[in-house]
Amino acid sequence: MFGWRKRIGYISPTVMEVLPYEFYRFAPEGVGLVGVTCMIDDWRAEEFEKGLAQVKNAAAYLGTRSVDFIIHGGGPLVVARGPGYEDIIVKEISAAGGVPATTGVRSGMEALRAVRAEKIVIASPYPPAHDLALAGYLKTFGFQILEARGTNMPFKDIQVQPPGEIYDFVKRLIADNPTCDTVYLACPQWQAAQVVAAIEQDTGKTAVAYTHANFYAACKGMGTAFAIEGHGRLLASIRTQLHAQES
Repeated sequence: MFGWRKRIGYISPTVMEVLPYEFYRFAPEGVGLVGVTCMIDDWRAEEFEKGLAQVKNAAAYLGTRSVDFIIHGGGPLVVARGPGYEDIIVKEISAAGGVPATTGVRSGMEALRAVRAEKIVIASPYPPAHDLALAGYLKTFGFQILEARGTNMPFKDIQVQPPGEIYDFVKRLIADNPTCDTVYLACPQWQAAQVVAAIEQDTGKTAVAYTHANFYAACKGMGTAFAIEGHGRLLASIRTQLHAQES
């Protein structure tokens, strides 16, 4: 039965295509995804504001759908408001939805801390301005970002880039930054979560995908532990991390 264990609500800035596909590749049995979209249309600042203006109502609606946790996606939207906005939006979502919540930037930082990332490179489908903004945002929280590099995809073509191309792109980024220990794969509309295990196996570096980081944060927020193998070090650590937190 759908969502008999847990129901995770998701507020997406745009269409939900890659996210559900990748989520159900690793989600434990009985964990369901319940999503709504704010239907933003491109990279412009006014579109970001349009999406953020809908967040409270979206969270309230998800609360009526009996979700156990709410994730707000769309890192660039939060980053555009400046450091500290992740606290504001998470409080607003949690209050409106009546359940614990997170936003993509915060869950990404939680995941990077969980894997003890020290020297990080960021790979994304973003235009250069958004890569620079994300790198700057993370630096304010003490993360060492060696480079942030994007494939500069048109907004409505992010999902088109195949996993094989993403893998090659990330391999080049790592090769250009050999001292890095972790690569953060931003954006849930990019087919990046599918290459995490291969990147880790072939490079020895830790790979943290946006969608994996959100699920990790949801597990922590709900106080649940699952054994997830074959999708990288972060998801494989969920049970260990939660048990360490409880002890």
